Amino acid sequence: SSSDWSSDVCSSDLFRISKVKIGDTEFSVINSLGQPNFRELQNSPYLRYTGAACATPCVVRLWWEAPIFSGIEAWSVEIDHDQKVIDTYHWVSP
Repeated sequence: SSSDWSSDVCSSDLFRISKVKIGDTEFSVINSLGQPNFRELQNSPYLRYTGAACATPCVVRLWWEAPIFSGIEAWSVEIDHDQKVIDTYHWVSP
C-alpha cells in the first residue's frame, strides 16, 4: 500500500520516486509515496541534506528519508504554487 512507502527497502524507494514526473500534483505524489517525513517551506531549509532552501518557484519541498539510512539518504520533491512537481532529487550524504 502507498502508506507503507517509508518502510520499504531502498531499491523500492528509488523505483517509486522515479515514477514521479514533472507536472504531477502534490496530491498524486503523496498518494503514491505516502506522507513525507518532512515538509520544507520556502526559505526555511531542511539542513540535514542540503544548505540550499526551497526557493522560487519552489514553495514546498517534500522529503522522504530512507528508513535504513536515515540521515544519510533521502528523496525530495519540489512543488510550485500550483501544487505541481517542478523537480525531484536523490540525496546521499558523504
